[in-house]
Amino acid sequence: MPPSLVLEVLQVLEGEINLREDTRVAEQARPALKADEFRKRASGLSTSQDGFRDRIDKVVDRIKQLPDGEEEFGKEIQLLGAVSGVMSEATDILAKPETGGPAIAAETEAIELLLQSKRINPKGGGGGGANPGGGGTGKTVDSAMALLGSGVNQKEVREDRGISQATGESGPVLPEEFRAGLDEYFNKLERGGGGQ
Repeated sequence: MPPSLVLEVLQVLEGEINLREDTRVAEQARPALKADEFRKRASGLSTSQDGFRDRIDKVVDRIKQLPDGEEEFGKEIQLLGAVSGVMSEATDILAKPETGGPAIAAETEAIELLLQSKRINPKGGGGGGANPGGGGTGKTVDSAMALLGSGVNQKEVREDRGISQATGESGPVLPEEFRAGLDEYFNKLERGGGGQ
């Protein structure tokens, strides 16, 4: 698949993730907003959602225009068609105006469908040879997880690299009896009673 189409889908994915966050914020702000203000905010979210749906529809059209596009990318066309349908539902839900569970669920479903595509892969493409720009072998889910922001990543591997604080370290810890004596000494110095 051409890199421009992959990039467009990834940008829509990022936009959809941000839209879902904006929807959550709108739902949290709902009690503090007047009805007209809330309706206006939800309408803006609905317009944004419809814009993402339109972009996905254009990607599908561009894939179909590729040589053997419908045969070679049939699965992706079907998947992006499902994304468009879910985005259309989310547009209608937001237009009601509804920013609660149903809207967030529809947006989440669109995100999950976008993540399912195996060929829409930021690691693939590029290069020349017999199969120029020809698909990758990585999984989009791994790369796109970075776009999801904070949360639980079940494939996360944490590693302690033994980095220590560079400032404020004073070497080995002294025994308690020496620390008490030093504290008393420095306290006397600070009070001006340094034995003069």
